[in-house]
Amino acid sequence: MIPALLYSAALLCLGLVQAARYFLPVFAPALQSSALLVVVVLLCTGTGRLALRYLVTHELSESEKTLIGCTLGLGILTQGMFALGIAGVLHLWSVIALLGGLWIVGFTEMKDVIVSLGANRNLLKERPPWTIGILALLAATFFVSWVPPHQYDSLVYHLPLAAEYARTGRIAPVEGLLFSHFPQNGEMLFTAALVLKSELLAQLFSWFAAALSLLWVFEMGKREIPLTAVLGACALLASHTAVMLLSSIAYVETIVMLWVTGAVLSFGRWRETAVAGRSPAGWLILSAIFAGFALGTKYYAGICVAALGGLLAWRLLVAAYDKRGQGALAPAEAFRDLLLFGATAGLVASPWLLKNLYFVGNPVFPFLYQYFPHRDVAWAGENARRYFEFLTEYGHQPGHFFSDLLKFPFEAATGSLRFGGGMDVLGDMGWGLVFGLLPAGVWAAMRNRTLRLLLIYAGLHIGAWFCTGVVLRFLVVIAPILCLLGAAGAFKVWDSLEEDGRKVLAAALTVLTVVNLGVFIYVHTVFNSWTVLFGVESKDEYLAHRLDYYACARWAREHLGNNDRILIVGEQRGYYVQQVHSITTPMAPNRFIEWANQAKDSTGLARLLMTEGRFTHVIMVPREAKRLAQYGIFDFTPEGTKNWKDMDGRWIRSLFATGHCTLYQLASPDAEAPSPPAPATR
Repeated sequence: MIPALLYSAALLCLGLVQAARYFLPVFAPALQSSALLVVVVLLCTGTGRLALRYLVTHELSESEKTLIGCTLGLGILTQGMFALGIAGVLHLWSVIALLGGLWIVGFTEMKDVIVSLGANRNLLKERPPWTIGILALLAATFFVSWVPPHQYDSLVYHLPLAAEYARTGRIAPVEGLLFSHFPQNGEMLFTAALVLKSELLAQLFSWFAAALSLLWVFEMGKREIPLTAVLGACALLASHTAVMLLSSIAYVETIVMLWVTGAVLSFGRWRETAVAGRSPAGWLILSAIFAGFALGTKYYAGICVAALGGLLAWRLLVAAYDKRGQGALAPAEAFRDLLLFGATAGLVASPWLLKNLYFVGNPVFPFLYQYFPHRDVAWAGENARRYFEFLTEYGHQPGHFFSDLLKFPFEAATGSLRFGGGMDVLGDMGWGLVFGLLPAGVWAAMRNRTLRLLLIYAGLHIGAWFCTGVVLRFLVVIAPILCLLGAAGAFKVWDSLEEDGRKVLAAALTVLTVVNLGVFIYVHTVFNSWTVLFGVESKDEYLAHRLDYYACARWAREHLGNNDRILIVGEQRGYYVQQVHSITTPMAPNRFIEWANQAKDSTGLARLLMTEGRFTHVIMVPREAKRLAQYGIFDFTPEGTKNWKDMDGRWIRSLFATGHCTLYQLASPDAEAPSPPAPATR
């Protein structure tokens, strides 16, 4: 017995040694980031659970307390990061102190948190196919979140804003980035990750938000519909292609999704307690807090605040005109609830609005830029105008609103990619099963009060979303609500069918799910994710293939000083340039073009670049510049074109070049020009 046991242990050690030898060098950064995620999440959860005691204290299981507490705790972390940034002390020591403060506040909850993690462990024995399938889907998205950040918006503003805040230690407008005036609770989590020296942690925050959203569906859904239907909703959400893709990258959609899901489902619990005659204030405040966190992450989450506020306003109208007499809801109580919700949501979202009011003069910039004053940001009004012009390609063409409305369900369900260009197509995928089950969800909601509320909310949200544009990525935030409705509908249809009919329904659900997963695998194959995940390519090799400018950015990082300033011509994804830099953007005037047009000759242009812009180097990215040119951003005059071309060889000299980018050094016209160095190539 003992020799056999020792032999087995030796084999296990051999396996671990081999695994460490082959895979540890590849996975070490990701494993470190994953461990960091666990630590941060535990600290947030303890504080969140403690805060929850002041809002809801009855009829909560330990697993629900941990789920809601964790969702609250992440929001508390964003507010703490905002406070550090506004105070100008956003540094490693202060972030560690903030996390330490969360530990001090919530450490008494740690034992209960750990115990609560095993609350649903029996599912693995009772429903093994469902449980294993859902966990496998979550594991798949967790694994691909280890791919180095390379998606467009991640590198245009989500991570660059966070990197700038981490570099300067404060929150302030970033030149050339209109997005620095948007709400940024999501970017606060990304900033925490970058301050802690882990850009993969930023992507893991997105994944974790999606996983928490799934837990909200499970914990709240099992109170309303059968367990099989709830597990189906979780599987539907976990296999939704757009959710899988967006949960593995540094976008904020899944973070907004988490707080919108928490807001809507908490609102549903509040309605239940209101009907039962118990004090509903805690759940209503909780709903408002989550709605405020969502609005403080993305402006379009205002739909959530407006929709839930609209339902409360309707309740007030019904109370005001209800003639039933004694026992009816008092208008004063209904008004109190509406005021409480609106005030709480507004207060939670207000830090970013007040920040805009201070820096720009318009609390909702770039919205209403025609009516509010703006100050202290170059080209503020021009930035806003160009931003909205840029978004018109996603809107409805004149006279086509109603025809688009009729075609939308079919086009979205069949996988049309017209609902967002570029990397926004990631949000277009995987809607077939969700929209296909929606009619069944309507049927299921007819006799279930909570499901009816979710259906009404989904209708209001989709209606508002459709009127403001048709970027499906922005609709991902209500995917959990739609999945819960769809799964409830599918279960009702299943229950009404005979054996042969159930086989047909099972085949339909299987085909659509396999298609969703196939598209997910296809997209990551197009991205070549597997080569870097399994160590076939290093991070640098992978990013050099994905981003034309990366090789020049890497050369600059290794050979130039931190005080150098770089002008990037033809690229707006400047995240991997370590030095202070200015990007080329279609959403604002590009100063180097204005300087070229106003200079008398190339000498004058060089002087402007070095004195006005204080640039020392230039990175040229021709292929991406050609793509961006379709937005009319290179509006040189004939004189400006000549001035720019005459710079080459006189005032700019190549230091490093590849087939896709060139790094130049600027030479001052006021100093004797040095001999041009031989350019490095790769």
